[in-house]
Amino acid sequence: MQATHDLKLDALPPGVTLSQIYSDFLGYLLKHTKIFFEDRVLDGKQIWARYSPTMEVVIAHPNGWGIREQTFLRSAAVAAGFSNTEQALGKIRFLTEAEASVHFCIHNTNLGNVLKPGINFAVCDAGGSTVDTTLYSVKSARPVLMLEEKRASACVQAGAIFVDFEAEKYLRRTLANAELSSEDVEEYTKAGIKDFEAFTKREFKDETVEKSVAIAQTRFNNTAIRVRRGRMALSGSTVKGFFDTCTKEITASVDKQITGINVPYILLVGGFGDSPYIRSEFKKRYEPRGSQVTLTNDSASKAVADGAVIWSTLSSVYSRAPRYSFGTDASRTYLPFIHDRQGRAPYTCVTGEEMVSGGVALDAEVVCRESYRHLYASPNPSLELYTLDLLAYSGDDKPEWALDADDEILPGFQRSCTVRANLKNLQGALKSSIGINGNRYWTLNYDVCIRFGGTELEGYMEWEEKGVKRTGPVSIISQDIVT
Repeated sequence: MQATHDLKLDALPPGVTLSQIYSDFLGYLLKHTKIFFEDRVLDGKQIWARYSPTMEVVIAHPNGWGIREQTFLRSAAVAAGFSNTEQALGKIRFLTEAEASVHFCIHNTNLGNVLKPGINFAVCDAGGSTVDTTLYSVKSARPVLMLEEKRASACVQAGAIFVDFEAEKYLRRTLANAELSSEDVEEYTKAGIKDFEAFTKREFKDETVEKSVAIAQTRFNNTAIRVRRGRMALSGSTVKGFFDTCTKEITASVDKQITGINVPYILLVGGFGDSPYIRSEFKKRYEPRGSQVTLTNDSASKAVADGAVIWSTLSSVYSRAPRYSFGTDASRTYLPFIHDRQGRAPYTCVTGEEMVSGGVALDAEVVCRESYRHLYASPNPSLELYTLDLLAYSGDDKPEWALDADDEILPGFQRSCTVRANLKNLQGALKSSIGINGNRYWTLNYDVCIRFGGTELEGYMEWEEKGVKRTGPVSIISQDIVT
């Protein structure tokens, strides 16, 4: 993104981490929410003291964010005081901004009245930096609305800030060509972008109408670059050019989502969705195809915040289309005529069998279980903290291997998260067997379970303990946390 749009990001202050910035900001929100509540609600202090320990927090984020970003946000929320580490998984939940907007639209417009089982609709959430598009199908309309994601949601970096970047490049280039000093170029560009973002970008709709931006005091004039009394004139086609890159990416993403499917409704939400030009382009492109473009009447921030609360109450989406398949690596019985050719070195496990390292990817569904076993040479291995890495695979095929002959992850795979479980009660209760080489070994049998809760991947383990099925706590820790 930085290379594509020539972004220049300022470095963080020395000693300040990204996690500290997020936790400080969330802490600021919590502090002032508490003050506002206690000052404006009757018996507010007593009510806050009684119920705040059990409060649940819902954080909305772009469609393209996943476990890595959610883990980072959850950690920041814990550091800010919203919850403690032990309860954070259940109290701090996530959903996409697009889905939050869906629930807001259904609750505050007549959309809920026209949605019937089998009807499809798309949501395009055009925000500041990302534009998320999700295609839904109505599974049930009464008594509770139930939605299903038809396809994995799409996310492109084509939000409103990139229009500003294009305008900034144009202003800087035009002013530099006018042979102004570097100080004046910087000052006038900064002033012009501020005025463009506040007025021109928000008002622009028709490329036949000329616009202007304030770049300097009224005493500044330059006919060569069409500046009169401090305002630079911009043709409508020039302003349209600032939008074009984003518009093409957005419509391409929406087209990909709805191609081949009857989609009578498209909800356009988000701050960038308030742009008259974006709205006009959507209507011109999709309404002739039979897709009615529906808009929200409230601000984007209100739509997402209110929609998140409505979602938390109703939790209407019960089926999702994950972008990845998930699983873990395991070992397979050694087959010399096959595995020798692949360069895979065999080893002898405690059963006496020759094995090779491999991996099987699991398709993620509502709850997906796969049985595994771990073999030990001791009857009392340390099981108090049993961990298992989950892998994510982005391909559409079913790969045979997750790791190469050097135990390196193959293309398409990435380490997604770690599932933890306390299995100390199984110590001394593992099943004993004799291997083909005459040595005794002990087996730990368990199931790896994967479930999507909200918009998150939840992983946990199940095992049998003295004839009773036990379930480990849902505990996912990202292996790629932002710092």
